[in-house]
Amino acid sequence: MIAFMDLFEFKDKHFQEAYLFDPKEYGRIFSFVDFANVRNWAKVFWKKENKEYLKKEIDIEKIHKLINHIKASKKYFYYGHYKEHIDLPEEHTLNLKYRQSIFRIDKARKCGFRVRTKDIKEINNFDEDGKFLGKINKCNFDVEMTMDIIQQMEKYDTIFLWSGDSDFHTLLQYLKSKKKKAIVICARDFVSEELKMNCDKYIPADSLKDHLEYVKTNSPKR
Repeated sequence: MIAFMDLFEFKDKHFQEAYLFDPKEYGRIFSFVDFANVRNWAKVFWKKENKEYLKKEIDIEKIHKLINHIKASKKYFYYGHYKEHIDLPEEHTLNLKYRQSIFRIDKARKCGFRVRTKDIKEINNFDEDGKFLGKINKCNFDVEMTMDIIQQMEKYDTIFLWSGDSDFHTLLQYLKSKKKKAIVICARDFVSEELKMNCDKYIPADSLKDHLEYVKTNSPKR
């Protein structure tokens, strides 16, 4: 039993020193994962494989394991889901996307994340001349994440933010005014300068890509 405990402690210390940070310096830590943002990091982690579409992806369970290395008290996960179309065949592309998105959300729940989800909306897209360009998918969680972070403020000392979205820089400024700390992890090509300037520590996720890669098994279809 002691040997196992020593091994776990050794792994924690290794990841803290090599890739993350020493949690003892940051008090109570809450983690917030904007998975739509995180999922896009795969495009730069594995450029060749993901040139046309995502063949190599980031594993939700591995995100959970990395967060556990810094002993976060709570873990929040934000990700939208496609609608189910019961009027269409089960194998239809829209229903496949629905099942894939629900699979990811269920996986996050099984890993112990507190999940926030909602429908992905289709928005009409026009150019500057008013020409219709088609529909784009829209589902961001800026408001939901900000509300959770502010409402839970008395329960943590530091947030561990998995996102590079510049929209959060005002939130980080507000946290700093309240004597809270923020650690941002994001791929270099996706992180905004505003976040890097307003956080207490920035971690380039690129060095962790081998520890985040999703490896296919005989799990349900993604």
